[in-house]
Amino acid sequence: MLDLPPASIKHIMDEIGDELKHFPLEMSPPEMAYHMQRLFAEHSGKEDPYLDVKMLSNNEALAVIDDLRAMIKESQTPLKTAVQLACAGNIIDYGAFPSGIDVQAEISKIMQNQGMSTVADSPLFEFTAFHEALKKAKRVMYIADNAGEIVFDRVLLETIASMFPETELYLVTRGLPILNDVLPEDAIECGLDSVATIISSGSKTPGLVLSQADPAFLQLYREADMVISKGQGNFEALSDEQGPIFFLFIIKCEVIMQHVGGAMRDLVLKHNYT
Repeated sequence: MLDLPPASIKHIMDEIGDELKHFPLEMSPPEMAYHMQRLFAEHSGKEDPYLDVKMLSNNEALAVIDDLRAMIKESQTPLKTAVQLACAGNIIDYGAFPSGIDVQAEISKIMQNQGMSTVADSPLFEFTAFHEALKKAKRVMYIADNAGEIVFDRVLLETIASMFPETELYLVTRGLPILNDVLPEDAIECGLDSVATIISSGSKTPGLVLSQADPAFLQLYREADMVISKGQGNFEALSDEQGPIFFLFIIKCEVIMQHVGGAMRDLVLKHNYT
């Protein structure tokens, strides 16, 4: 993707191999990914190696935002449809698909999936609990994941705001460039500031590792009545944390598939009961 010469790629691979032996077994994948991207940035001279693909993803998703809104408006269950669209949008992930992804094709697949609204409550999709939690929440913190899919998050947040206008909504981004994850400027570019207060976690990993987050953010995090954790990276980082967390993502690897008991590309909406 960075068009590096073979010698540079080999050098990076060797350095990653040297670092692997220092990774403890309990280190999460997001923490490992930070160390790997640091090497890419150093060798390429690009602080944000994924900048171009993030801009492309954002622009292509913004081009269909009105179509997404129309799907929700026409649905008999608008909130469920908005959740399913946000969940399906999680497929836009250059971290999971480093060889590349056809963003427009993936968006087309999502929009052509007319059967989404029929998804019922299941062990993998706990919509009723999600809806009930929203009814009670005064402050909701939405932890964003990837560029491009942030547009799908926007239409979900717009739906929540229209149904629960008194609820405070916060959109949480990463603190520094990592993979194609959302930064504050991505969220603003995609109009999320029109529906939520945008805050940075300070996190430099592709998943919110609370031990590495800014103290000011952690104070807000602990005060939230409900946390919506978007994407596999945030699930990997927060699945053992306590609190009122709902995990929202699409299964993109065998490890997660086996962990949650689903199949590849299943939509997941699960409540953390700890």
